[in-house]
Amino acid sequence: MTDGPFRNSALSNKWKQYGRDLVNDAASQDERAKQACHSILGAIDTKAFDRLYRELDSRASRDQMDLDSVAATESIFDKNERSSFGDALERNLLCNLREGMSERKSLDAALGSAVSELLENAKNRIHEECLSARDIRDMSQSDFAKGVQRNRETFSSIDVGSICAALENGNKNAFRRTARTDVNDGPDED
Repeated sequence: MTDGPFRNSALSNKWKQYGRDLVNDAASQDERAKQACHSILGAIDTKAFDRLYRELDSRASRDQMDLDSVAATESIFDKNERSSFGDALERNLLCNLREGMSERKSLDAALGSAVSELLENAKNRIHEECLSARDIRDMSQSDFAKGVQRNRETFSSIDVGSICAALENGNKNAFRRTARTDVNDGPDED
């Protein structure tokens, strides 16, 4: 199993690395969480998101309120590139605005909700990939149990705010692995 449990899946290389980390006892919980966050950010077109977010942020930072902030916000989404993450952000943002939240609070809450949706979808997708890898015998039963448990633990340990901050700052590499410099560099002992 040198290529990891997801070698036959259609996942990106970043997610395949996360799959290897799930069954590798040398990878710490923190390393798995960082790899999951790095993989999530890698799945987002950060240039397109950055353009969209800058327009939304600029609008939310204005002191003057519009009579119809929902329509004005919809027009921002309409003139930007569509993506599943952008759609989740739009859905949450428009819902918040319709409920009477200020534009700043609506945007902040919507970003957190969209990231939470993205995390939940990624967690479920990896769980499905574990099932598939077990079924085609790319993953042993013991690795499957370990992988599913670690996947659940990893995603529950991820701080939504840190991913939101990376997106707000346009820092796609916020969770990139640092190169190990010593053979003694390994996971932290609990």
